[in-house]
Amino acid sequence: MKNIFVILFVALMLSGCTGEIPTSEEKQWKDYTVHIESRPPIVVKGMNELLLLANYKVRGRAHNLIVYFRMGPEGKWVQAMQDGHTGVYRRALRVNDPETDVLYVHLKEKDPEIKEDRETVFTFPMNYSQKTAL
Repeated sequence: MKNIFVILFVALMLSGCTGEIPTSEEKQWKDYTVHIESRPPIVVKGMNELLLLANYKVRGRAHNLIVYFRMGPEGKWVQAMQDGHTGVYRRALRVNDPETDVLYVHLKEKDPEIKEDRETVFTFPMNYSQKTAL
C-alpha cells in the first residue's frame, strides 16, 4: 500500500514538470475563437498533428464546424477530424519548413436554421511554436 502512494506521489510530481504547450495567436470569426496547437508541441520538419481548438465566445466548445487544412496556398484541402464534441479538430500534415510554412484553415459553419453555409479561411504561420517556446 505504501508503494502505491509513493508511485502516485512521483507521478504527480513529474506531471507538474511539463511546460506549457505553445499555441498560435487566437483568431475570431463571428461567435467563434480559434487557435492552433501541434503535436509535437514544437512544429518540426516532417509529419505534425495539427489541432484547431474552436470555442464559442460565450457558450463553450464549438462542435458544429467542418474544418479543412492545407499547407500553403497551393496545397490540397484535407478535412480535419472532429474529436467528439470537444471543439477540437485534428489532422496530420507534412511541414517542409517550420520557419516559412503557413497553415491554411477553412472553416464552414453548419447551422440547421440557415439554409446556406457560412465560411471563412484563416492562415497560421507554423513558426508560432518556435517563437512562443523561447
